[in-house]
Amino acid sequence: MREEADSSIAILIPSYDRPEMLEITLPSWLKSDGARKAFIVAQASSKSILEKYENVIEKYKKNDRIVCKLILKRLGSVKARNALLEMVSEHDCNYTIMIEDDMLLLDKKSLIIMVSELELDDQIGLVGGKVIVNKRRIDPDFFLNLPLNLADLLSRLTGYIFLDVKHGPRHSEYLPHFFMIKKEVLDKGVRYDEIFNTPTGFREESDFQLQIKYLGYKLLYDPRIYVIHLVAEGGGNRPKMSMGERMYWKARNHTVFILKWNKLVLKRVLYIMFCILTLSLYRIWHAPWIFKGVKDGTKNYYMRLARNQLRTSYTVQV
Repeated sequence: MREEADSSIAILIPSYDRPEMLEITLPSWLKSDGARKAFIVAQASSKSILEKYENVIEKYKKNDRIVCKLILKRLGSVKARNALLEMVSEHDCNYTIMIEDDMLLLDKKSLIIMVSELELDDQIGLVGGKVIVNKRRIDPDFFLNLPLNLADLLSRLTGYIFLDVKHGPRHSEYLPHFFMIKKEVLDKGVRYDEIFNTPTGFREESDFQLQIKYLGYKLLYDPRIYVIHLVAEGGGNRPKMSMGERMYWKARNHTVFILKWNKLVLKRVLYIMFCILTLSLYRIWHAPWIFKGVKDGTKNYYMRLARNQLRTSYTVQV
């Protein structure tokens, strides 16, 4: 039986092997204005870590604020987020916010502001804010005061988020991974594409947000709203790997994204070439990994396309 609809906010948190971090950040979200429930997919590599998650969750079960799925394995970031979206679909919260387990919310009024911005314009499907990284000199999403058109162009070409933080709220090409979604958007079946469920996630958020834009919604970025990203060194869905492997997966996922969303051959070629150039300049000695990622991304995309066509053909025949 579905719960009564209301205007409160559901908080979605995937977590892997970081119960201690979840214990630090979770209270900041539950104490925020408008927060109704926190939905958590807690994945653990051992029974002892799973027990630690149980101890954290137990503190909040009495007031019915937590809906948690405990899993003794690693799902990966994409599958974990889809599991969260399915969980929240059984509860009629009108707004859902997707975060990481090492994000800390300092301003308890932030979520209410995001709700007001979603209610202000029916065309806005997503509202995002700034992610401030702890103990790093540069924010990971390149918060530069670039001209609007240039910032969005760079985001499209590279997959990294370039945002203008100087001029207040504005429509954006893509948002960082801290955003609120309207229930009506999720009800239309928007989910993360599991082709991006790789050891190092990249472009899965771009794909998710582009699905929403293709439904006719706009994305709004408001730099006045922010979270502190504590950047936990342990746990998380990113396993330890060499930089070459990381560059491989970034190139692979970016290639899949470009092929999926660009039908013009010229656009595909230009965007993929720019990806190779950008990643190579960043880590020139890992160029072989980058070219392999592009090759495998192309192969994986067309293999899935062939499977889907075969499945569609079989369905039609039946």
